[in-house]
Amino acid sequence: MKTLSWKPILSNLSEAYGELTGLYCRLHFMAFGEMPDNCQDDGSYKAWLEKREKEHPFTEMTLFVSLDHAYHHLNWAWNIRRTPEERIWHFTQESARKWGKFPKTRDFSDLWSPITTRKIIEEMLSFRKISLTPVRVRIQMAQWKLGILCRRVEKEVEIYSSIGNTRPKISNLDIDSQPLSEKEFAKRMHRIYAELNMAWNSRKDKTFVIKSYAIQRRRYFPKIFQR
Repeated sequence: MKTLSWKPILSNLSEAYGELTGLYCRLHFMAFGEMPDNCQDDGSYKAWLEKREKEHPFTEMTLFVSLDHAYHHLNWAWNIRRTPEERIWHFTQESARKWGKFPKTRDFSDLWSPITTRKIIEEMLSFRKISLTPVRVRIQMAQWKLGILCRRVEKEVEIYSSIGNTRPKISNLDIDSQPLSEKEFAKRMHRIYAELNMAWNSRKDKTFVIKSYAIQRRRYFPKIFQR
């Protein structure tokens, strides 16, 4: 099994995780008036959020900026996976443009909208408020799944850093000790992308419960985030 560039992958996944954690904390605070249990805060962050909500309420534009940052680092994490580390750390402008795009490999083909016969008009962003519940739930799921993936990648980084570029034979160990293959990496990334896509595409839904036929449509990658 070919070794992927786990260190830069982890660097980008961690950036995306930090963005989603901050976003989820804010959405949870907006919904319940308190910080979630997994958000470490001595009270200063809550005070900042209270002030922030009064001066600059959370809107569709706020969600767009946050998700755009998360998508950017997730795209990099996937697109650089087979690129040698030296090239990643000394990237060119052309490389950055290519790596920042949502992946079009077949692993994610079902997340692309089938609408190709007519021009897709991008949605105009506004400062209107969003439907909080469906967005908050999807962001929470994406953040949780990304946190698990970060821990798996951290383990790969630790193993390869300690022994060089060859992974030791694994036998009779728990599942988390098994090598993280590219196929498994793709599967986990797919789940995260799907949650983020649904978070954005559900921002106007009045309820978290939607009809089954509409679920796939909400899983499509939002064109407005395409670089």
